[in-house]
Amino acid sequence: MDDEWINNFDKTDKLYQDFYKDDLYYINITLIYVNRENEIERTTQESLLFSVPNYISREEILKILKWSSIKDNKKYSLLSILRYNITLDTEDIKDYLIAEERNFLTIIKNIDAIHFEKTITMMQDLNDLIFIFYEKSLELKQTDPNNCTKKIYFRSLSHKRKTIKKQYKD
Repeated sequence: MDDEWINNFDKTDKLYQDFYKDDLYYINITLIYVNRENEIERTTQESLLFSVPNYISREEILKILKWSSIKDNKKYSLLSILRYNITLDTEDIKDYLIAEERNFLTIIKNIDAIHFEKTITMMQDLNDLIFIFYEKSLELKQTDPNNCTKKIYFRSLSHKRKTIKKQYKD
């Protein structure tokens, strides 16, 4: 049998290996810190290895939020989470590079497990998970001693006891 055509096909296929979709095993995490004047104070970027390909669990996200919520003795609260996941097909690369614009950025509304779609091997470095933090206000914690409002308690009507007079029949 002539196996030369198989070898030629393998050589040609290796040239295009970077254009096939593959699972993600790591992702870039970008942390953006915004101060009270709405200015970007600092950005940091790190890599995160997935424990399961294409998937970040809720526990991993909470761990990231916990260690990144305090920087330079300032507390930050989470403003939003953004996922940048390139989901181009191999057939669409040429059109995308020439003229087509696509939006690969999505807002994550709930702190829950995040799933990433398979990405072309050549573009896997561009996938990103972005956390935007906003500096917590210290003014809210300080109370004015002159601003004292009496606490009002509401009772429901079911707590009142009513007495009913019994009427005697003659």
